[in-house]
Amino acid sequence: MLNFDAIEFDYEPYPIGIARGALDPDFYRELIATFPDDKTFVLKEFNGVKYSLSRHNNKAAYFEHLRKNAGWGRFYDYIKSERFITDTMAMLRSHNIDLGLANVSWRERAAKRFKALKKGSPQPHIPRLRSRFEFSSMPVTGGNIRPHTDHPSKVVTMVIPILKDDEWNDDYGGGTSVVWPRDRNRSYNLVNGYMDFDEVECLRTYPFEPNQCLVFVKTYNSWHAVWPMTGNDPTVLRRTLTINIESN
Repeated sequence: MLNFDAIEFDYEPYPIGIARGALDPDFYRELIATFPDDKTFVLKEFNGVKYSLSRHNNKAAYFEHLRKNAGWGRFYDYIKSERFITDTMAMLRSHNIDLGLANVSWRERAAKRFKALKKGSPQPHIPRLRSRFEFSSMPVTGGNIRPHTDHPSKVVTMVIPILKDDEWNDDYGGGTSVVWPRDRNRSYNLVNGYMDFDEVECLRTYPFEPNQCLVFVKTYNSWHAVWPMTGNDPTVLRRTLTINIESN
C-alpha cells in the first residue's frame, strides 16, 4: 500500500527520507474521511502536548475503529504483515541503509533453535521484528514533541500526515525537525533522554504536507522534534499516522 519508489534520503546526522505520493490518492482520501473521532484520543503531556489513540491508549476504541472502517482495517493488516517489514528492510538496503535485521518467520526461528538444541549449543537470540501504528493529533495552539531520539526498541519510524489539500496553514509550523544538541557532549542518546527546545539547534525541517511519508531510522543520535505550533484556533489539529517497526 505504501509507495517508496520516489523516496529521497538525507544521511546526516542519521538516515531520514521523504516519500511523496506515498498512498494511492483515492485510498488516502478514504483514510482522511474516516480518521477517528477526536473524543476517542488520550491526552499525553509527558514530553510534549499530543493526543494518541493506539493499542496502548484507549485500546477498545482503537480496535473498534479498525473493525468499523474497512480501509483502516486493511491498512492495519498490511502494516502488521511480515511482507511490510520485509519490504521496508529491502527498501532501506536499496538506499545503502542495512540494519542487519531480517524478519525471521516462526518456522525459521524454530529450526534455528532445534538445530542449536541438537548440537548442545546455547539457544540463539534471534531478534524479532514487529510493527504497529498509532493515530496521533496535536493542537496548533502549542502542540509539540520535545527533542528526543526514540525508545531503544524502535528500529524504523514512519510519519504520515492525514491532511486534505489546502487544509494546512504553513504558518502553524508542524513539520518534523532534525535537531542537534548545542552541548555536543550530549549527542549520544541511545536510551531516549529528552531535551528542551532551547537546548538544541534545528538542522532542517520537513514540512507537514499531504500524502507524504517521512521515514527515519532509530540511532544513538536520531534527535528530532516538533516545535511548538503557533496557531490560535484550538479546533485545528495536526493529525498523523505514526508507524513503528520494533525489535525485541
